[in-house]
Amino acid sequence: MSSRPLSRHSLRRARDAALAFGAGEASWNDVIRTARDFFGADAAAYVSTDKDTRTLRAFEQIGHDDKASRDYTEHYHQYDDSRRRHWEAGAGSWFESSVRERHETTNDRLFWADFMAPNHIGQITGIILANDDELAALSVQRITPATSSFTHAAAVADYGRLMRRAFLARRSATRERMDVLGQVLDPSREGYLVAAGDARVIIAAPGTQALLGGDHQLVIDRRQLTHRVPAWQARLLAKLRETAVTGQPCRMVLPDGWGRAWRLGLRRTDAGLNLGLGVSVGVRIERRDIFDLPDIAAFAELFRLSAAEARLCHYLVAGLTIDDCAEVVGVSAHTLRKQLGSALRKTGCTRQPELIRLLSGL
Repeated sequence: MSSRPLSRHSLRRARDAALAFGAGEASWNDVIRTARDFFGADAAAYVSTDKDTRTLRAFEQIGHDDKASRDYTEHYHQYDDSRRRHWEAGAGSWFESSVRERHETTNDRLFWADFMAPNHIGQITGIILANDDELAALSVQRITPATSSFTHAAAVADYGRLMRRAFLARRSATRERMDVLGQVLDPSREGYLVAAGDARVIIAAPGTQALLGGDHQLVIDRRQLTHRVPAWQARLLAKLRETAVTGQPCRMVLPDGWGRAWRLGLRRTDAGLNLGLGVSVGVRIERRDIFDLPDIAAFAELFRLSAAEARLCHYLVAGLTIDDCAEVVGVSAHTLRKQLGSALRKTGCTRQPELIRLLSGL
């Protein structure tokens, strides 16, 4: 805790930000900015680590330069005190560490000597917000370590409890929305996730992890949305960054082997799905496969085709010729051509390729 007097104004602003965050009306930037002011610190950060993969889920900071943020997210987060020393700590626990302590282990030296000292950080004070499937911590950082004071211990403890409740409420509401979204998607071919501009997966709808698994070329690997072909991965990253920066939605197609592809729709997420993070991109994913043929009944219902006409259309979309269909169905090619003519009239098409293109889009 800071030895600097904590003002009622800074406490009120920090509490208001926490309440607004829990209600989905404020971002992590609002929280960490007011937390920094409340504690009289020089910087503040929110860090979330996935407990299963030990990879970074989210990172938001204020008070550090871009290089420090980049170094942290790309490498030094794995040595962070809030993660390393408190991997098994209970939610609601406060922690503090400083450059004045003895740092004898390799992890200590990497974190404090190689990262903290060059970035002029002398002390970290924080609270564990959650420790279940993720280890989430809110912390403030000071250039000069401050002597602990219990003058405002009650106010600090109250703020910590409030912030933890707000975090759990926001996370629960977001996960409920993702669960609802997952129920309207076809898990065999559709998925949805929220990613950072560097393709780090923040949260995914149920079934998306399984959809992007196995031997597919587009996968979620250690919480990174990854295409196994480097050139296509570079294109994916470029589109994610472009959408994050410009806010303009876009679409792209990624290969997934012969006859298969992934269609992606990228759009900035709103406050209801981004967990309060600054900029994140919602990615709607659809697996397309030329061997996944539309249902015969769907053809018949949509275009008012007879059962025979709908069956013929089904085989044509599958790549069979009229003569092939005649052998499969067991009727003459002449009869099938008459059925084709009727299907063309009912669908408003003038040529067979036009009909196939129309039906393939269903």
